[in-house]
Amino acid sequence: MVSNGTRHKIGAALAHPAASAGKSSIDAGFPRNSQDAVVFIVDDDVAVREALHSLLQDVRLQAEVFGSPTEFLASKLPDAASCLVLDIRLPGVGGLDFQAELARANIDIPIIFMTGYADIPMAARAMKAGAVDFLTKPFREQDMLDAVAIAIERDRIRREGDKVASGMRALFETLSPREREVMALVTSGLMNKQVAAKTGLAESTVKIHRGQVMRKMGAKSLADLIKVAEILDLHGNSFQHRPSSQLEVASGARASDPLVQIAKRGNCRERSSAVPQRKLNLLPHFAGRDFLF
Repeated sequence: MVSNGTRHKIGAALAHPAASAGKSSIDAGFPRNSQDAVVFIVDDDVAVREALHSLLQDVRLQAEVFGSPTEFLASKLPDAASCLVLDIRLPGVGGLDFQAELARANIDIPIIFMTGYADIPMAARAMKAGAVDFLTKPFREQDMLDAVAIAIERDRIRREGDKVASGMRALFETLSPREREVMALVTSGLMNKQVAAKTGLAESTVKIHRGQVMRKMGAKSLADLIKVAEILDLHGNSFQHRPSSQLEVASGARASDPLVQIAKRGNCRERSSAVPQRKLNLLPHFAGRDFLF
């Protein structure tokens, strides 16, 4: 139990005994293997950092605390699902500016904002840029736990999508330029005869290339191949039809690279397309208490 002095200082008590008694119902709300996930907390208020750290430990989540964005950037991000709980007003770089910096650096980590000085434009800017939630102090512990659960699941889905896309890209790079061209055209809905006319190949040659593509990509049907094409975004701006002599796969992670686009989609910039915004019954015995910072 947090001492009365700390309760008066931050206005929130974390009842450890009660949390221990309800571990099974608490943990049920988090994704499987959530113990491997890490929650990063960036706030210049020591009391807030310690209170949040304690709360997350109650639900068996790893948490790391930092007093500034600079301290956070100096740390090493784990190879695990994670999220960032970020205060809006910080010394030096503010929370919203830091969110923008992370986006420019292609660091895809779900962000939960918290602030005691919110306004509508500020919240709108944060959510438009992809924040998972925007909590105004004082907020309920339950609300923070709900947001963390959604953020961790969102990042887990993104990471799994990245792994799948990476595997598909590795297979795609084994294709010859002509096979890539045929794959793009076939998965766009063209029949073999139409692909032949577009490429100047004989229809029998198209069939041979198509068979090779199916084998190399591990596709058992055209439907499977179309799904792979969607993962690779073959029909996006970066894979518009070009003669095979001009086809190449970028070796670097450019902004137009399909995997970069997939990663951006996986980050669920729009809240409505992310993990369903459901209320998770993580801490029913804390439901009536507020995190009064």
